[in-house]
Amino acid sequence: MQDDARRLPAVTRIRLATLEEVPELSAVLARAFAPDAMMRWTMPADRREERVQAFFEAFDGPSARHGWLWTTSDRGAVALWVPPGTAAEFDELTFSLDGVRGLLGDAAERYDSFWAWAEGKRPSERHWYLDHLAVDEAHRGRGVGSALLEHGLALARAHDEPAFLCTSRPENLPFYERHGFVVGEEGDAPGGGPHVWFLVTERATSAAPAEG
Repeated sequence: MQDDARRLPAVTRIRLATLEEVPELSAVLARAFAPDAMMRWTMPADRREERVQAFFEAFDGPSARHGWLWTTSDRGAVALWVPPGTAAEFDELTFSLDGVRGLLGDAAERYDSFWAWAEGKRPSERHWYLDHLAVDEAHRGRGVGSALLEHGLALARAHDEPAFLCTSRPENLPFYERHGFVVGEEGDAPGGGPHVWFLVTERATSAAPAEG
């Protein structure tokens, strides 16, 4: 990870995001995730990109305060790496966010069902969770996404702990597999939801919900 980061131009070095940068980073996330099957399932169709941006702004504000949100100096990419030992804070973020319930509209039940199911696939052992990663279109092809991914993996390796993520995009699988992830499980979300792949680094085992 450190070698990858040193090869990046200085303007794209990996660093913690500030709270003030969250609105701009949320726009990056909205452009990347509005077409995603998980967002299409858990957000109403009307004004979806606007809703997704508001969702990430509400979600990533507390994440930035916790020190979980990473970006680059040019703010062209963003990653949320959730460390172990934060299950209570992350559950609060996922299911009890002020302002988010109003964004969900008639998709609120699907949101709750989907994320309860997805959270139940997390490894039972301590692990680092890549909740989301996005690179804005103009910044792709420079290795920024790989650097953000490797940054979190280096944190996990430093603590001898595995990493976990989920995706509904099959085209993402080769990217994650190149960085040492393997598919631990896959399946369709309850109620006719999207097909999701759950990926872990080699040491992790998928099963019971995480306690930390």
